[in-house]
Amino acid sequence: MSPEKDIVNLWLNRQGFFTVSDINANNRVVDIIAIRQRNQPTVQHVELHCSVSSPVSVVSDKEKADLLRKFNDANVVAAVGRTMKSYLGHEAEYEKVLVTTAHVTLPGITVLRFQEVVREVVSQLDRQNYRSPIIRALQLVKFVLMSNPATIASLVTKDDSNKPLTYHNKEQLLKQLLQQEVALKLFGKKGNEQLIINILKNSTLRQPEKLAAALETILTKRTATRFLNVLLQQKEVKTAIEEEISKDQKLVRFLEA
Repeated sequence: MSPEKDIVNLWLNRQGFFTVSDINANNRVVDIIAIRQRNQPTVQHVELHCSVSSPVSVVSDKEKADLLRKFNDANVVAAVGRTMKSYLGHEAEYEKVLVTTAHVTLPGITVLRFQEVVREVVSQLDRQNYRSPIIRALQLVKFVLMSNPATIASLVTKDDSNKPLTYHNKEQLLKQLLQQEVALKLFGKKGNEQLIINILKNSTLRQPEKLAAALETILTKRTATRFLNVLLQQKEVKTAIEEEISKDQKLVRFLEA
């Protein structure tokens, strides 16, 4: 069984489905039949289409036709029917599901992103022993690799031909992280002030006009007054103001007001 099937099987099992994999359909193989028997049996025919080389590719018309045949080929439909009869005692309506890394829409097919399936599986993994080496590998990634901040950071920032993220995706990752509550708490700690300073130095807020506009949204009238009092005591600021006063009478009038 492929690693993708191991992961999808676990994902389906956790939703209460009994799964049968790699079903012979003469010239084809049905990836997974998932059956959940509650008040009303639910049956899914699940096919996988995953790629590492181009994980977010757009599927061509030819590939779409090939994917549709995975579900609609006469031998496949017959194999799905036989499997249902052997487990339910009768055939029934069933849902066709494609789990894929690609961007695609297919008529009559429910398309799920494999990335979301993996995310859900990994997020729910505990520390118990799993017989599947694939699931064990995911455990190691979650509890060994991801538990070390320096290691995970070096992997994300990797810049060689095997880099896991593009420059655009790195930007999106940072944006997502900075919106988390933990990021707000991080920047609220005194020990991280230098980190914020370094970020500001490399941001558009180093432009005086933009910094002033930003401060207007941050400071209240009271804190703005305190800020100006402290700012005017800074040696470099005082020197700059004295030089400017000698050149600009408008600034003199502003300070006297």
